[in-house]
Amino acid sequence: MSKTIAVVCAMKSEAQPLIDRMSDLKDESCHNFEIYRGTLGENKLLICVSGVGMVNMAALVTYISIIYSPDCLFNYGIIGGYGDIHKGSLIIVKDCININSTMFEAAPEGAGTSLSRAKLVTFSESIDNSPVIYKSDEKLISVASSNADNDIIRGRLGSGDMWNKEYDKIMLFYNEFNVCGEDMEGYAMYQVADKFGIPALSVKGVSNNEILKETYDYSVMDKLSDFVYSILKNI
Repeated sequence: MSKTIAVVCAMKSEAQPLIDRMSDLKDESCHNFEIYRGTLGENKLLICVSGVGMVNMAALVTYISIIYSPDCLFNYGIIGGYGDIHKGSLIIVKDCININSTMFEAAPEGAGTSLSRAKLVTFSESIDNSPVIYKSDEKLISVASSNADNDIIRGRLGSGDMWNKEYDKIMLFYNEFNVCGEDMEGYAMYQVADKFGIPALSVKGVSNNEILKETYDYSVMDKLSDFVYSILKNI
């Protein structure tokens, strides 16, 4: 039975390798979102470009969830690696945490800022503001894993409107929250997918690592797009 798979990327350069492999391509761009409808094997595919950032991704996923009612949501793109995760690594995201949803404890004037006074939270009306961690769909993880080499990592994605280059901040998220890399859109996709009850999965390629002093290299997209193609053919 054919499915409608919505693939969401932050940048056109990330989406383009998959667009090039689609057949029956039709441009259905709207509201400043690039949206392309086509087919891949037996499945109907939407390739959608949100633009960078959580709000852009949330707006896009909300729109396509209402208009197209996809059977699942799939996100891929490049990220910065944490800890000992080398650039060139591919990651199947098992779950996602918002690393930008932060509460700082009170401090007097002149005390400066410190990570020691910060904690991750999910702001809500309830007393319990513990961070909400969204999980990838187990069936989609299984499909991705069946197409993965042994060296592909399964890990937690950190997501937020920030670009971290501070050693201590990166290692805090790595050590205390088991984050293996960060992007700027993934959490928004998972949060909206959860509200609409749509299964979701993200797969990422590591382009750089500040801790290991590995500079930005976009060439991981070649390996990532091949992996994504193999997954989507089998969903």
